[in-house]
Amino acid sequence: MNQTPTVAVLGGAMAGLAAAEGLHSAGFDVELYERQTYNEKRVNCGEAMTAASAIPLEKTAENGFINSLPEMEVEVYDGVQPDRQCTGRGRFTASDAYITDRNVVEQSWADRLAQRGVDVNENRSITPTELFEFADGYDVVVDATGQPSLTSKALQSTGEYSGYLVALNADVVGDFSDVYPNSRIILENYTGYTWAFSKTPNRANVGIGWAVSDRPDDYMAAFKRACERNGWPEPTRERTNVAIIPEGPSLDPQRTYHPDYSIVRVGDAAGIANRLTGKGISQAIQSSYLAAELAAEDRLEAYPEQLYREMKPEYLLATVIRYFTETRQPQLLGKAIQAGSGMDIEAVDRSPRDVLIQLARHPRLFVQIFGKRKVLQRVYQAATDQWEYTSIPDGESPIVDSSF
Repeated sequence: MNQTPTVAVLGGAMAGLAAAEGLHSAGFDVELYERQTYNEKRVNCGEAMTAASAIPLEKTAENGFINSLPEMEVEVYDGVQPDRQCTGRGRFTASDAYITDRNVVEQSWADRLAQRGVDVNENRSITPTELFEFADGYDVVVDATGQPSLTSKALQSTGEYSGYLVALNADVVGDFSDVYPNSRIILENYTGYTWAFSKTPNRANVGIGWAVSDRPDDYMAAFKRACERNGWPEPTRERTNVAIIPEGPSLDPQRTYHPDYSIVRVGDAAGIANRLTGKGISQAIQSSYLAAELAAEDRLEAYPEQLYREMKPEYLLATVIRYFTETRQPQLLGKAIQAGSGMDIEAVDRSPRDVLIQLARHPRLFVQIFGKRKVLQRVYQAATDQWEYTSIPDGESPIVDSSF
């Protein structure tokens, strides 16, 4: 009788939990390692979860799903000055989205896995030097440790990642009655945005993110100024987290699987997230379930190509739209947001065909966007896989210190 294959999942956030779920369901003997304890873990980033039906939990407040999201409001401004002008607004439906307390979602999912027979090891940090010992002891190792990943640290190759966003976010108590029950994203003519994900009329997850090229000198001061100009209660430093978010694809897809060690990277560790918005939880879950499916078929060697093929259309569209934030064209971006109004927020990120159909209903705007030589150049570069990770100097790490 063949022995049940064993898997170590390193990292117990959303990607790791999904990997453990998929692999356990496929018949693997799974051990999950999380460096913190779930009752102390505080990760606010990503509390607006789209494609939530992929998470195998009842959507109740007890499981961390605070409220379903009727609409995501998006506003575009021409700057951050007091006399700034709004250049466009859109309201996007959210048919499969919830505003969550992410910590509670993760705790509930870990509890479910433990009840089903997964060995959940909390407060257990795996060091880079231990990684290859784990690889020797398990049939498969899933690296779900974020960007830069534990695998990169062990291989001394953290410089293999390219683009990323720096995000600050906090759970804030105050008056959010003008937003609730919807949530709001505000683009302000820099490469990034602010958000308020309302949980009740008096509580919200509030955050701000910047592309590395647009980072301010003082993160916390910039965060507070953004809240002030948008009329939101200000966060405290004590309740604020900082996170590094990949701009997909920020890692060579071929580096997502290391057959010599049977290590597969998922989620942020694989460098996948939406290039424009930084949204990555639904992408992380997708990557983890795909890895589990291919592991069950003994075809993990197909993982890099298949994952990239599934994500590439999203990457391509996001890099085109992001051009207008990078080149400071809020008027055109505002028109694009208004033209897309009414679409589902997940489709905006994940379904380029639907976005193109929506934009094609506005022929003049479509030509303004896709008639630009530099936009067409981006389309060509993305279509021919010319991403930043192909030209990172060896040994140069773009990852910044997480202090603020």
